[in-house]
Amino acid sequence: MKKTVVLSLVALSSIVLASCGNPESKEGSTKPSQSSTSKYTEEKKDETSGDFVKTAKDTTFDGKMLKGNSYSVKITNTKVIQPGEAGNEYGDKPVIAFWYDTIVSPDYKDDIAINPNTSWITNFKAVQDNDPNKVNELRVASLPDSQYLESQIAEIKPGGTVSNATAYELTDNETPVTLIAKSIIGTEYGKADFPLK
Repeated sequence: MKKTVVLSLVALSSIVLASCGNPESKEGSTKPSQSSTSKYTEEKKDETSGDFVKTAKDTTFDGKMLKGNSYSVKITNTKVIQPGEAGNEYGDKPVIAFWYDTIVSPDYKDDIAINPNTSWITNFKAVQDNDPNKVNELRVASLPDSQYLESQIAEIKPGGTVSNATAYELTDNETPVTLIAKSIIGTEYGKADFPLK
């Protein structure tokens, strides 16, 4: 009898230990298995694969999206905001505002943090070609959308997307704004004109 009880306890403890070692055998477990984690990563890659280029030298800007290999910037809206209007409450000049998403590649592994503000400022300059003698590069204005006050410098995770907005002070109300995408060393990726009306 004692021998049967001991053997039963040994068998029961073996079954319990075996089920603890296999997370898929636990019903209702919230911890994803390795295969489901990699499946999620693959799905994320599939969703964003068209948003990136293979290497930095392939970077392009088509007027709507700057496609890079580490991150991309997608313009979602533009608007001219007059002084005193929401988004330009404190300025005395009209501004052109750009709303955009910064999308970080799921494969991004560098130690340099990417945030929405830097992704825009390091890649774009805005120009109004209304001076016969010099390039009229526009000055960055204050943040045109207060909902991004905290998130504009947030670190974006690999595979993540964070929205933001940037504005530039206009020097006249007629001349289109040319947005030029360039690398830090001056390589031009493309440019596009944005009419003010």
